[in-house]
Amino acid sequence: MAAELTPVQAAGDAVAAPAPQELDFESFQRIYGTIRPLSPVEASELFAGAPFRWWVAGGWSTELGPLPRRFHEDIEIAVPRRDLAALRDWLRDYHLWDTFRDGIHYLAEGEELAEDRDQVWLRRDAYSPWVADLMLTPVDGDVWRYKRDARVKRSLDAVIRIGGDGVPYQRSEVTLLFKARRRWEKDELDFAAVLPQLDPADRAWLREAIALTEPAGHPWLERLP
Repeated sequence: MAAELTPVQAAGDAVAAPAPQELDFESFQRIYGTIRPLSPVEASELFAGAPFRWWVAGGWSTELGPLPRRFHEDIEIAVPRRDLAALRDWLRDYHLWDTFRDGIHYLAEGEELAEDRDQVWLRRDAYSPWVADLMLTPVDGDVWRYKRDARVKRSLDAVIRIGGDGVPYQRSEVTLLFKARRRWEKDELDFAAVLPQLDPADRAWLREAIALTEPAGHPWLERLP
C-alpha cells in the first residue's frame, strides 16, 4: 500500500531507480485510513480451506529467518488472476478496493474489475483498517508468468515455498525480480539479506531473468556471479 519515498541511486549505476509514485506510510494513513496488515500466520488463517492457491509475496517473502529483519508496512498476498471470482466470494464479508494510477475505487458486489488491474486492497469496512494487498497474478495451467514480461515463466510449484510456520511464501529469487526494477532502500536491504542464502541455481535464474527484463548494466548483475 504505502512505499518508501527515497529510492537508492548509487553513483555510477547504469540503471537509475525510478522516482517513487506512492505515498509514504504515514501520509497514506492520513488520507486513506489506518493500515494494520495481517501477519503471514493471520493470512493463513484467513485463507485456510480456500478453493484456490495463494501465497505471501512482497517483502515478507524475503524473510527467511524465524524473526523479521525489518518493519513491513503491508502484506502482499498473491492469487492467480483466473481465481478472482472465487477470491471475491471467499472474501464476501470484506470490502475490496480497485487500485489504479489516479486513486482507488470501491469494488461493489457484481462490479467487474478491469482486465488491466492487478492489485486489490482489502479491509473489513470503512470503520476498519486496511489488512492486505491482493496481487492478481498471471497463471496459465500450472505455469506462473512474470506479469511484466511473459517470457519469464516457471512452474507454480517452483514459485512457492512453505515456510517454517506452515505459510506458503513466494520464493525469494522471484520476489527479488520484482524488486530489481524499483530498487528502493528496502529493496536493496532485502537483496543484500537474501543473496547469500540463494543456491547457485536460484542465483542463475534471477540473473537471467534480470538480464532479460531490465536494461543492460543493471547493478545487481555484478553481484550475481
